[in-house]
Amino acid sequence: MLKRFKEWLEVRIAIMSDLSEIQETNLAEKVRLSDSTIVLDDKQLIELSIAVESDIADILRIQKLSYNGTIPWGEGALRRELTHNKRALYLMAKDQNEAVAFIGTWFVDGESHITNIAVIPEKQRNGIAYSLINKVIYLAKQQQMDKVSLEVRISNKQAQNLYLKVGFKKSGIKKGYYASNHEDALEMCLPLFENVRKI
Repeated sequence: MLKRFKEWLEVRIAIMSDLSEIQETNLAEKVRLSDSTIVLDDKQLIELSIAVESDIADILRIQKLSYNGTIPWGEGALRRELTHNKRALYLMAKDQNEAVAFIGTWFVDGESHITNIAVIPEKQRNGIAYSLINKVIYLAKQQQMDKVSLEVRISNKQAQNLYLKVGFKKSGIKKGYYASNHEDALEMCLPLFENVRKI
């Protein structure tokens, strides 16, 4: 009797698992990049792609180069994001097959929340970050999100200026948000009913 119940339960669990996968498709499988090439300020072409598990080493390398040797999102966290988080989406930017930048976002409850963005130092200030953010905005509109949000260090004026240029507004302060040094985070938000340029 116990053996039959165990077999019945295993079948039911498998069916429920299959149903949950059908009901909630991975965000990375739902979105479509309308254009996989971006043109930078200097007319250079950068290829965009949706990140997959094999991109983790490149994302770790980009973080290390961009954040003075630190890696805010470790290998385990990135693996969970790319293989298990159905609401996560990461985009990779490559220059002649070399990964030079990435952006991560979650689409949850009508909101696209940018979790991380990094560009290797030698490729900064030429439009890659601006283009990646605008691509996320475009995809968020495609998925009918209401807004895009993010947090940025209070001391990071360069990033804040970029977000303001894109159209984000300051919306609040999160005290002691960053675990490394308890620095405050500035919350920024972009409502998507405003006119957003398709790139």
